[in-house]
Amino acid sequence: MTPETWAPLIYALLLLILGFGLILLEIFVIPGVNIFGIVGFATMCAGVWYAYAKLGTGSAAAVAVLGLAGTALLVRLLIRVRAWHRIVLDAETGRKQGYDSSAPGLAEFNGLSGEALTTLRPAGRAKFGERVIDVVTEGDFVSSGELIEVVEIGGNRVVVQKLADKGESG
Repeated sequence: MTPETWAPLIYALLLLILGFGLILLEIFVIPGVNIFGIVGFATMCAGVWYAYAKLGTGSAAAVAVLGLAGTALLVRLLIRVRAWHRIVLDAETGRKQGYDSSAPGLAEFNGLSGEALTTLRPAGRAKFGERVIDVVTEGDFVSSGELIEVVEIGGNRVVVQKLADKGESG
């Protein structure tokens, strides 16, 4: 290779390395900003494009292969040194850890009768004793003021039906 071809090749490889550096900066130093990752990817693409424009298809393919090999090596390194655990949140958020999406005390409404405060189309509000809660029907519309019964509770979802419907379907 002549010195005229070395300079563009080195420039293309430097763009590739700069792109990798920006992506690593995004991952380890400033996570969540995203601009460094986007600029890093664009810089890597610019390196391949520059190699194609100045050196031709063969050199551009070589730079692209180096970029892909570098990416594979980077992923392998991240997994091997367990740096992946700093990037990915693996904490559980279940009932055992104190996270629960259901409102407390909804289980006590199972089987209770109450009154629809709003028209249930199919969602609305109902009153059971002194408590007012959000409820849904199984698809039927229930007019405001009609008597309803809780037939199912799942998480925050309280399913009701008209009391008259229970006698008709049973």
